[in-house]
Amino acid sequence: MNNRGMMTSLLTIGAAGAAIYGITKGVQNGTFQKLPQQVSNAVQNSMNNQTVQQIAEPIQNMMSNQNQTNQTNSSIDIPSDNQIQQHVGSSSLD
Repeated sequence: MNNRGMMTSLLTIGAAGAAIYGITKGVQNGTFQKLPQQVSNAVQNSMNNQTVQQIAEPIQNMMSNQNQTNQTNSSIDIPSDNQIQQHVGSSSLD
């Protein structure tokens, strides 16, 4: 194994060890038990944030307009390929 491969392996083992150590400590001191509630609170607070609402409003309007456009387009009769070919074939340029 070359030096680069050895360093990569050692870094990988070190990172895995640090992750295992952190998870073990988090479980022991109860940090992970609080985590779901903290995430829930953070999401709730961000959704109540006025800036987030101001950013989300134009996006919601665009989505609404897109849905209206799709509904309008679905009610338009679009000619089939055969109808187009018949129309183009029937015109003459005399």
